[in-house]
Amino acid sequence: PEELKQWRQAQDLYRYKWAPAYLTETRWFFDHHATPMTAKFERGWEELFEKNDIRRDPAVARDAAEMYDRFITFRDMKRKTGRLLGRAMGIPTFPMWAKMCIGTRIKDYWELAWNEDYMVITGKLHESMTEEELQDYAWRRFLSPYDKELTHEQILERVNDYHTFLGPKFVEEGKAPNIFMTTCYVMGNYNDPAYLIEDIAELEKNDYDHLQSWGKDAFLRRLEFENGPLRDQVEAHSQKLIEERKAKAEAQVPQ
Repeated sequence: PEELKQWRQAQDLYRYKWAPAYLTETRWFFDHHATPMTAKFERGWEELFEKNDIRRDPAVARDAAEMYDRFITFRDMKRKTGRLLGRAMGIPTFPMWAKMCIGTRIKDYWELAWNEDYMVITGKLHESMTEEELQDYAWRRFLSPYDKELTHEQILERVNDYHTFLGPKFVEEGKAPNIFMTTCYVMGNYNDPAYLIEDIAELEKNDYDHLQSWGKDAFLRRLEFENGPLRDQVEAHSQKLIEERKAKAEAQVPQ
């Protein structure tokens, strides 16, 4: 068990690293293509994305999942989104010949989880689980990071919220929420600003220094090249070309 705990703590580092990136990418993609149309959906959107690793209302978040499931389905996943989600889930993403490969692994993971969820919900098995069993169940659904050291009651609350998010149709009709929204909901537990290592001053830097030369015409680039670090080599090469031309011209002059 101790080795398993250490392994999962190492996996949590990947989750903390890639979950915020996946949430940001998904939020941009959904926000750009499908703006919430009513106050109810707007509130659900805020519950999913506006909060960090604090409790969100699962019923309200499920409303947003229902809306987006109508026109942004999992098969519309971008390759970039698949990479970020795969890395956040601890799935190797290289080599990835097509987004179908990573999409299949993600889909299989959640289908297995949902099959287990159905048995747990219908049998209320989570209420009788030991602390270790409940932690294992919650961790595999991104609900309980090991470093938080949540109590049994806190984990049980997150599990119950997760079951609420799955919705009544999950048991009655076998209809699960949108995978995008499901992963955004559960990975919010790993959206912890304390793990950010970037400096906000980096945003003030110019990201396009390497493209400055593209804005100069050929004459200016030639001058910079001839007067740059390779100046001596350019001078020697130029003198050699001049001497070759002079010798060729003299050879063509009739005696």
